[in-house]
Amino acid sequence: MKRKSLILISMMLILSLVLTACGGGKETGGKSDESTGAKDKLVIATSSDAITMDPVQNNDAFSGNIMAQVYDGLVKIDMEGNITESLAEKYEISEDGLTYTFKLKEGIKFQNGEELKASDAVFTFKRAIEAPAVAHIFGDIDPDSLEALDDYTFQFSLKEANAGIVAALCHPAAFIVNEKAVTEAGDDYSRNPIGTGPFILESWSKSNKMVLNRFEDYHGEAPVYNTLEVRVIPEATNRVIELETGGVDIAYDISPNDVSRVEENSDLQLFRTPDYGTLYMGMNTEKSPLNDIKVRQAITKAIDVESIVKAIWRGVGKPASAPYTSTIKYSIADENEPNKKDIEGAKQLLKEAGYENGLSLTITTNDRQERIDAATIMKEDLKEIGIDITVEVLEWSAFIEKIENGQHDLFMISWLSDSPDPDMVLYPCFHSSMAGPGGNYAFLNDAEVDELIIKGRRTLDGPEREQIYKDLQEKIMDLAPAVFLYNSEIVIGARNNIDNIELTPFGYHRLYHITFDK
Repeated sequence: MKRKSLILISMMLILSLVLTACGGGKETGGKSDESTGAKDKLVIATSSDAITMDPVQNNDAFSGNIMAQVYDGLVKIDMEGNITESLAEKYEISEDGLTYTFKLKEGIKFQNGEELKASDAVFTFKRAIEAPAVAHIFGDIDPDSLEALDDYTFQFSLKEANAGIVAALCHPAAFIVNEKAVTEAGDDYSRNPIGTGPFILESWSKSNKMVLNRFEDYHGEAPVYNTLEVRVIPEATNRVIELETGGVDIAYDISPNDVSRVEENSDLQLFRTPDYGTLYMGMNTEKSPLNDIKVRQAITKAIDVESIVKAIWRGVGKPASAPYTSTIKYSIADENEPNKKDIEGAKQLLKEAGYENGLSLTITTNDRQERIDAATIMKEDLKEIGIDITVEVLEWSAFIEKIENGQHDLFMISWLSDSPDPDMVLYPCFHSSMAGPGGNYAFLNDAEVDELIIKGRRTLDGPEREQIYKDLQEKIMDLAPAVFLYNSEIVIGARNNIDNIELTPFGYHRLYHITFDK
């Protein structure tokens, strides 16, 4: 009898352990381990899909947000805004400020098992210099100077001084790729990325979701969870519903209408921080009638920026009053007032331009609701001066393709700088060489603007550089290639069990430091 009792007790203990293991803990986005509180999956909701996973193919925030989980750069910007080493162990700058030498950390592996070598850095920057979407960032690097001095030492020289070049190396376009992986994948590389980052892409269902798995040989501190799932949910309210029900752990781009909803929910937490972004309604200055400065100035005078921002963003962010926000160096935003409506002045300018009988234009925007709402309000404003507006709404990648090709009249876009240096805004957005894919979707071509942009890039930080950028911003506003509308704020919602969320002002967030409460 004793032997049978022991066998029975043992079987009951085994069964109990099995049931405990199968039961797990509470599920929020991904399964959790009841004993440790650790979840094996983090689920993110975002408003738009990435366009590419190749760092040099495009220059958009949605792609950068995912690439930041897959790749690393030589350097990075920390949470205090300082530039620190990443793949580079250290770097040195020559006395004349033209030659940069990087010593790479040894033993770092790419996700295909290859070891990071200086030759990969040479390959990375040669690609970047030749890529239309990001060439402006690295155009001052002499391609012939790119050199691997040994397996772990990489060097390049500038053709001319560039005060913002180290900050530029923090841009996603400077993420280091593996030469072998890119060469073998060819045209398929944009969907099969290989980096040195903490996550490797497992699957990508376009406009639906991405699944990334933890890279076990990651050189840094490993994420506490195994799987990162990024779901594309364009409608802001649906993102919040998924957050409330536990379908996602973090929701990006919380709309102003939903801020209080998240704040008042005891199961959720809200994170807010100003960023480096400015939303503007740009004008295709290459296309009639917008090639006439008087028409552009008339459109500008018809728009009341403060009323638009108050109606749509309701205390999130603030009205714009300059080409870039006050969080970026040398901005004149705090010295200016937002654009105010002047209907009579606008009508007079249209009359002088020969359009006293009105004209018809289209505002093209992506499917983010706040931008649609802003375009709709501006449609009514412009109706007052005889301009008939059609609002065209496109999915993100189709929107970008259209404005890159110059097929638009007016357009709504936000430019989010990857550093606090003004060159990262003004060169891509307004230098004539960047027209189209480079970021100058207004197709502005003005010799004085070009000259000031280059002068600002070549001048070291200080009073002289500050004056250059102030003069440049005033000149851009006089030319009226855009109505500057809104200085944005990053607003993210999360479940209460999510810890260590790090919001960055440059639009992409490192998710691999996130931990979970029990």
